[in-house]
Amino acid sequence: MSLASDDLARRTAQRLGPEFDSTLPALVEAQLQAGGQPLERYDPGTAIALAALLLNAAKFAWDIYRDREKDAKAPPPPDSLARQLRLELKVDAGVSTEARDKVISAVVAELTKAS
Repeated sequence: MSLASDDLARRTAQRLGPEFDSTLPALVEAQLQAGGQPLERYDPGTAIALAALLLNAAKFAWDIYRDREKDAKAPPPPDSLARQLRLELKVDAGVSTEARDKVISAVVAELTKAS
């Protein structure tokens, strides 16, 4: 992951931690330190799946944003970016559609705010 997408993942984890799981920021940080690889020392669970989803969404959103901005010379509209993420992002079976949509919305909001 790039430094920008790492920071995006950290900010989004802070934003969603109170709603999903207070350990989400720590889990995201642990996965970042492990190079994005799943953490084997933890039992698989919803928080781990959310952390992985958040990391993937942040990287994917950053890549899409950067590519579209380069091609169109303007940042992509947030709703268009969110829609593409919902359509193309693979989601673990342990994460609900509602949780996926909240993660995507938070990632897009943080990316838009930072840009």
